[in-house]
Amino acid sequence: MRSLTICIQISALLIIIFESCAKPAGPGGRAMVKGKVYVHDFDNTFKYLISSGYSPGEKVYIVYGNNTFVGNSVTTSYDGSFEFMYLNKGHYKIFANSIDTSYKIKGNKTTIAVVREFDINDPKKVITVEDIVINK
Repeated sequence: MRSLTICIQISALLIIIFESCAKPAGPGGRAMVKGKVYVHDFDNTFKYLISSGYSPGEKVYIVYGNNTFVGNSVTTSYDGSFEFMYLNKGHYKIFANSIDTSYKIKGNKTTIAVVREFDINDPKKVITVEDIVINK
């Protein structure tokens, strides 16, 4: 009976060790997410579209797991593309900030986040998210 108790204690200890080794969402894995940022540039009243297209130099942010803070950020390339590499399995949110056009005054500085959420279940997965469309 004593050996059974010892076996149960060792098993419980091993489970605790293996559970604590599970990596949370965030950097350190081999998965990747990529996408593009598309920008609509309006006149001062947001009534008329001046131009639109994939935009370089836009900031894109990533939030790991259920966190409420930004884990990392990147700037879009010349073609509006971005990527976050070396991600573990888990839940993620990426976002870019867009001018809130409900105020109808350009330069109002009020922004809203355009968010894409996804899960990584495969440690080597490459996820391509839908375009993040923002207003400027």
